[in-house]
Amino acid sequence: MEQVTAEIVGEPLRCEVDGRSDDLLTAGLGLEGLRGAPPPIADPQRPTRAELRRRAIYAAYRGAVDVSDAGGFGRLFGPIGDRRITGVEYLFAVRTPDGGGVTSVLLQLPAEFDVDDPCLLAVASSGSRGVYGALPTAAEWGLQRGWAVVHTDKGTGVGVWDLDRARGYRVDGVLTADLHDPLLSFAPQRTPELAAFAAAEPHTLLFKHAQSGQNPEADWGAYLLQAIKAAFRLMNAEYASRLAAPLAPGNTLVLAAGVSNGGAAVLRALERDRAGWIAGALAAEPSAVVGRTAGLSIEYGGRRLADSCIALIDYSSLHCLYQPCAVLAETDTTAPMYPATVETRPRLEQWCQRLQQLGLLPAGPVADVAVAARERLLAAGMLPDGLRLGHFNVAAGLWPAITVCYGWTYSRRPPWRPYGGVTFAATDDAGRPRALGEAEAAVLWADATGIVPTAGVALVARDASGHRVRANDGSVELAVAYAPDRLLERSAAHALLPPDRAEMLAAVRAGQQQALMTGRLGNRPVIIVHGRADGLVPVNHSSRPYYAVNQRDRGGRDELRYYELQHGNHFDAFLALPGFSEGYVPMQAWVRRGLDHLYARLREGRPLPPSQVIRSQPRGAGQPQVPPLTEAHLGALRAEPGADAIRFASGVLTVPD
Repeated sequence: MEQVTAEIVGEPLRCEVDGRSDDLLTAGLGLEGLRGAPPPIADPQRPTRAELRRRAIYAAYRGAVDVSDAGGFGRLFGPIGDRRITGVEYLFAVRTPDGGGVTSVLLQLPAEFDVDDPCLLAVASSGSRGVYGALPTAAEWGLQRGWAVVHTDKGTGVGVWDLDRARGYRVDGVLTADLHDPLLSFAPQRTPELAAFAAAEPHTLLFKHAQSGQNPEADWGAYLLQAIKAAFRLMNAEYASRLAAPLAPGNTLVLAAGVSNGGAAVLRALERDRAGWIAGALAAEPSAVVGRTAGLSIEYGGRRLADSCIALIDYSSLHCLYQPCAVLAETDTTAPMYPATVETRPRLEQWCQRLQQLGLLPAGPVADVAVAARERLLAAGMLPDGLRLGHFNVAAGLWPAITVCYGWTYSRRPPWRPYGGVTFAATDDAGRPRALGEAEAAVLWADATGIVPTAGVALVARDASGHRVRANDGSVELAVAYAPDRLLERSAAHALLPPDRAEMLAAVRAGQQQALMTGRLGNRPVIIVHGRADGLVPVNHSSRPYYAVNQRDRGGRDELRYYELQHGNHFDAFLALPGFSEGYVPMQAWVRRGLDHLYARLREGRPLPPSQVIRSQPRGAGQPQVPPLTEAHLGALRAEPGADAIRFASGVLTVPD
């Protein structure tokens, strides 16, 4: 393993669960509890640690997977058969690699853990989620096999600081104003500038991922390696009386797995794990960004895309600018949230017209302009499969949220210098910032996702009258502020640019450079599985170029397989909703299946199937009603994929239609 230290800060919080009223997998909620209303809090202003944990686990499930029986939950994935798991759990803080803060780590030890055949699964939370964020995805596979599972929130997590009250959250979710509490997950540096900002922008909240000043993505791999190292220390203490020799990677099978940002963290850990502590890994829909793609091309659907990999904030800013107009050209009335586009059409048409006025789209009728906006996104490497989900992305305010958060984190910009004037706050019915209520604040750590908007907290910006108002939908001005320079050439948009744009974007580029990945994984089995219809992390800007760089640079020496799920998207949590349930299959089922293949490769010597497209079958296709999900809908990996094989040769990655 790369030389990383894992300094545990403060005292780990240990608890035992009985597998009935509480358990490691569902916090005692079981299938029906996870499908029901949020767990209640006895005293809403003073929740206990146990209540916060239960609520956080509930929120993790509801935010990550489809919990309906028809969608396969409890049958094909999740707590199968309503299984509950007895064991021990440690929650603790670890000093970040740069020493400037702490990150949350969770170690779960099932009662079935076998000290004579020890196995450890290392997982990382998806998105900006807290430390329980990977429990419903990668972790559940390990826990149900009796494996120890160690989680990291990878330096993001739900670290929120309330400037009004000068308080934040411990790693267990308990509110504290004690800056010396070793378990305090995030507090900004106290400066005169911050004090002046708090007075000028009342009710502002700071979020750790965006505003810690640490650019955690650059160290996501180190965070996962730290978690593994800390896990061995605690396991050896927990099982000291039962061990013939200390547990270590040499006598313990260690796998790593993660989804989305958690998948990227896994790949980053492999790139840094030169000692080979991790035996194999799975990364699902990873937000991977790899450098040195010059000379590489992706061939798909009769088109060839060259030098395709652009970073998340680059494609998010493109979507932020063009997708509110482009959705008007998406004519599939069965697409998820198509009615939301119909309902907001006047606002979206105004967006198109504003882009026309700025010279960012051609003159002509709105219908033609929308087609031009969509063509801009297609030309940048987005797939029609992903653009079909644009109605959802726009209605959810996805792109302003991503662009602001990642712009802030890459630039390491201090909280008192919000780019474009965008800040975070709870808002009232009129959209004006307000103080968090005590009951809201008490459960924010458990309910929030770590990225705004979330749990009643909104993006806030000044309107034309100078008032601070909710801005979750973004604005043309915000989109232009982050747009690439090449798009603004010979346009009238320069008048809208913030005066510090050049400084800001230079800082963002520097942060992106720190976060580039190499694609060099070491000689071990690794699976990447990604949904072709991913509307958040496009395959052409993540898994496809990552695989191509690996194949070019490693020449097959790495045992990397890339599987592309034909009808997979990024957000399994919405698969029970109309439009989603008919057209998509869950990625989560392939997290479990992929880990099964990985385990069989390492323990039984079975070869991994070649890279290929997985031909899934949407369960609503041709049906008057959406039937329950079955194994048949998920497709299968084949030892001889034939025409479905994904191939790389002479600098070209060829992906079958």
